[in-house]
Amino acid sequence: MNKVIVTIACAAFAGSARAELIEVRLTPGEIVEKRLAVQPGKFAEMCAALKSTQSVTWSFRADGATDFNIHFHVDKRVEYPERRPGISDASGRLTANVDQTYCWMWTNRSAAPIALEVRLNDLSR
Repeated sequence: MNKVIVTIACAAFAGSARAELIEVRLTPGEIVEKRLAVQPGKFAEMCAALKSTQSVTWSFRADGATDFNIHFHVDKRVEYPERRPGISDASGRLTANVDQTYCWMWTNRSAAPIALEVRLNDLSR
């Protein structure tokens, strides 16, 4: 099983209203772990292109409450397979219904930076 660990100091969060997109490439059996710092009033977003029926288990831990969602775009509409406000940890499984780029997103509504650890595991074989 492959494991990729990346630490990202998200300086872009501090100076802009929108964070840079963090693209993740998932391959069958691969585990991707990321450590992020989400600045006050900003967000972190990790996105991965998934094929229909591709399954990913996901989990995260944060040292503060975040508004969390998993979403994808269909034309100008946003669909949310998962949406949970004000949480600091969660886990689940996402199975793509269609070929699409899915995004995991955390918004920091607090006055202090939040450290975030994310784990994605592609279950496809």
